[in-house]
Formats: sequence, C-alpha cells, structure tokens
Amino acid sequence: MHAAEIMERQRRAALRLICECLALAGLFVGYHFVLRWLMLHTGLQLGAVRPGNRVYRLVPLYIYWQPHVKTIAFVAAVVLAAFLIWIRRVAWPGRWPQGLFIAALIGWQGSIAAAVAVIDPPARRPGETKPVDKHFWDTLSDPYRIHHASDYLAAVPHIETPRQFLHDYVALLPELPLHCRSHPPGGPLFLWFVERLFGAGVVPASLATIVFGSLAAPAVYLLARDVLDESPARLAACLYLLVPNVVCYTATCMDAVFNAPMVWSIFCLWKLRGGRPIAFGVAGGAASALAALMTFSSSFLALWGVVLLVLAALGDRKKLIPTLVGLSVAGTTAAAIYFALYAYSGYDVLETLRQAIRGQNAIVENRGHNTLRQDVHFAIANLAAFLFCAGLPLTVLWAKQLWSELHLAAASPGRWLTLSFAVALALVDIAPLYTLETERIWIFMVPFLAIGAAAQLARDKPPLKASENILSPRTWTALLLLAAQTLVMEILFDWVW
Repeated sequence: MHAAEIMERQRRAALRLICECLALAGLFVGYHFVLRWLMLHTGLQLGAVRPGNRVYRLVPLYIYWQPHVKTIAFVAAVVLAAFLIWIRRVAWPGRWPQGLFIAALIGWQGSIAAAVAVIDPPARRPGETKPVDKHFWDTLSDPYRIHHASDYLAAVPHIETPRQFLHDYVALLPELPLHCRSHPPGGPLFLWFVERLFGAGVVPASLATIVFGSLAAPAVYLLARDVLDESPARLAACLYLLVPNVVCYTATCMDAVFNAPMVWSIFCLWKLRGGRPIAFGVAGGAASALAALMTFSSSFLALWGVVLLVLAALGDRKKLIPTLVGLSVAGTTAAAIYFALYAYSGYDVLETLRQAIRGQNAIVENRGHNTLRQDVHFAIANLAAFLFCAGLPLTVLWAKQLWSELHLAAASPGRWLTLSFAVALALVDIAPLYTLETERIWIFMVPFLAIGAAAQLARDKPPLKASENILSPRTWTALLLLAAQTLVMEILFDWVW
C-alpha cells in the first residue's frame, strides 16, 4: 500500500473517532435525561446523586451544571497546548531519558491539574452572600475549605498521635466527618503528617494532595512499558494526564491521594507475573496494605489478582506459577503488615470495615442496593459515570482494543492486562458495592483505559519510515479531543471536589 493510501486511511480513522465520540456523548446526554425523568417521576433513588432543585445535577454524575467563562481559562488552554507540543516533540520521539521523562510526568500532572482547577469560580459556604476568595489560586484549596465539616481535614484535630488515632478509630467514627465514617483512617493520617511537616491549613493540604496524587503517573508509564513499546508507553502516560476526572480530581480531592498507592499496587501485582514474583509480591503487598489504609476500594486489587490467576490457569499457563507465588507473597506481606499494625496500635481492619459498611448504609439509607431495580440502575449508572468522565476518546479506543484482544489473531502483548481488567470491571460493576460517584472513586482504573487506548493507537503505522516519529492523525485527534473534553467540562460543570 502506498504512503498516500495509508495516510488517507488514517485520516478516515481520525474522522471516525470524532463521530464515535459525538455519538457516545449523545448517548450519555440521552441517558442523563432518561435517568433524570426516572428520578423525578418514578421515585428512583440512587445514592447521593439526585436531580437537584436549586442546582441542576448531571445525573448519574455527582457534578453540577455551572457554566463559568473566565479569562484564566486561557492559561489552562496554553498549558494544555504546551503539553501537547511536548508530547509531539519530546515524549513520543523519546528524546528524554526515562528518569527525566518520569520526573516530567509528575510536573506536568500537577501543572495541568492546577491550571485547569483555577478556572472554577470562587466557591461559597452555605449562607455566604458572596465568595470570600481573594485570588484565583484560592480555588485550589476550596474543596478543603468549603467541605471542611464533611471531609477528612476536619478529622485531623482528633489525632493526638497516629498510634492513639488508629487504636480509637472505630470508637471515634460517629464523631468524625461524614466521609471518614465509610473509610479507613489513612486520609486523616495523611493530612496529619502534612500538617506536621508543612503547617496547618487548607493550602498545605491542597498542595500536598496535588503533589502526592501526581505520583501515580510514573506507575502508569512503567505499567504501560511492560506491555507496549517505548513510544506507545509514553503516549499512554500522556493520555492518562489529560483524562477529565484525573485532571479535575487531582486538584483537589483526597481520591487523588488514594489513587497513588492503588496504581502502584496494580503495577506491582502485574509485574509479579514475570521473573521476580517474590520481590514484586512483597512490593505489591506493601503498596496494597497502604492502599487499604486509605480506601476500601482496595478490595478491587484482591479481585483483580484472582482474575489474573484464573486467566493464567485458563489461557496463559506459563504465567500460572509465578502469579500464584507472587500473589501468595503479596497476600502474606499485606497480612503481616496489618498484624504488625494491630500489635502496635490495636487497629482492627476487619472491625473498621464492618463499621464502615454500617456507616455507608446509614448515609445512603434507602438509596442504596435495596431492590433489584436499584441494582440494575446502579450497574448501568456506575459504568456510565466512570467511562464518560474517563474521556470519550479513551473509552472508544479502549473498547476497540478490547474487541481486538478477544480475537487471538489480533491480540497484543497487553492482551491479558486488558482482558483481566474487563472481567474485574464487570464483576465490580454488578456487585452491590458502589452507589455512584464512580467518576471520582474509580480513577485508579483509568490507567487500564489509557494503556488500552495507546495500544489501539499504536496500530496506526507510519506511511514512511522517515515519519515514524510523527503522531498519526488518529492519535492527534484523540489527544485533542481528550484535552478539549477536560477543558469544556471544567468550564461548564462544578465538580464539587
């Protein structure tokens, strides 16, 4: 096939991607109106997400409609444009060594998140007649300032020492802010350490959240590098940095903090299937233990590990023994850490989980998984909320890659990563666990989508060897659509956190 024919096919693929994203957006908008009608007229109740009276809520998202055009949005657009240029000239050609590239990923994630977050209008506490923010950068700490009573920062005064707090955590739960009552103690402890190191207040807390949340980016790249060539792996990490929910929750939401150990756990649990199951098993167990101290969504790690083991037994036998050994080491390491934590402080993770389930049930009351009707709607809405905020182009490309991986002849080296995630996602989605807000809670799953999307884009071969360092039209389209969706969603919506 001639170079001109290849380029023409790739241009058509780019146009097809635009049409598919528009169709998916239209499908989501239609679903929003149907779900809103069901909530308003049939009494359907789904968690904390409601249509809203004083504000228009974009069900199934825990996000409000609040258009706000500010000149500062131009700064965010410039930062995003600079990042896209950097991808083209530096990241994709591989002009920087791995260490410098990883450091740049951390810097870019924090910069993009902060630049986009300051587009928000100054927030108001209930009863305030006008915003109290004096500078545009104050919006970075608004989530901690406005939601102080319900978020983790208000739990910090209850901590005399970490040992005391861990020992008394279950007893303290009724007195702690709302979110603490359904979570382990890692969030308040993180903010306590931030206060001791950098000082009290919402500004150190918000900056620490952004920096720590950005530490997930290197794990995304390293995970991608294990199943992709260098340039597509770098592309996967860059796609991850442009995803709407990753950008908008990095500044500033504690789920960004929870996300970092979750993504590093995923990386280690995947790597233990290789030649060093014990080393990566220990690392994966330690990372998983840290993740479990912050969020009970870490249960996904155990589920995904079982899926990896089953898939290895069914279709990837050479990985079966390393996977079994590595997962056993990981489980033993995590258990040993929690036994040691219990001996040190008396912290009982199982009792905390039981109380957290009771706390969550008390919060949602009859708005949880109480009927088959609610279960079905949750399964649809959880997936719709997550995939829409994970980016329309990412969702389309990942779905195409999943279809390819189902056919052995078209499979890639990342086949088992894609298939194992698809199975684990389906199981988590149908299980009576989550009551929406998955656009925020499930951000640790975004790396799977980004890697699958990059694998799909890597199929676009350059028409000439001399142009192999040039991004294909479909890749450029995906990057531009993702950046545009992030910017538009920040301008039109109030993400709350």
